[in-house]
Amino acid sequence: MPHLSDIPVCVDLNDNKESNLAIAKTVLNEIRALIAQLINSGKTGAIDLRQRPRMRAETYQYLKDALSSGEVTAVVDAAVKVEVRETRYPGVWWLTHLNEQGAIVTEIIEITEIPEILKPHIADMRAGLKRFDQILADFTSHEESPTTLN
Repeated sequence: MPHLSDIPVCVDLNDNKESNLAIAKTVLNEIRALIAQLINSGKTGAIDLRQRPRMRAETYQYLKDALSSGEVTAVVDAAVKVEVRETRYPGVWWLTHLNEQGAIVTEIIEITEIPEILKPHIADMRAGLKRFDQILADFTSHEESPTTLN
């Protein structure tokens, strides 16, 4: 009786390369359509790369090479750390969400003027305004007394 180990297996690396390129090309075509949509209608879009079937490390690398780096990078250090990188295409942003251990949780390509995560929330702005008012109040109270600010 033959065993599974007796069956010859040949891995076609070219097929994998072509498959990775095809997947990358599909994503790049989607990005192109979303850029046109943003320009024509102002509607933003996003592609969650971790939700893509068959997305391999090689495909990610093709995309990273094709999109390259632009002029802007930022790190949001909140409940989840998010690295934001503009690509060399204005309006196309690569966002990498990391867990507490630094492992990638998700990667999103966002097509927008400014990624949502970089925009301040109105509640945060109100809290900041209150802190700002307190600083101004401290200045005012110190101007009225001969002591200096600490």
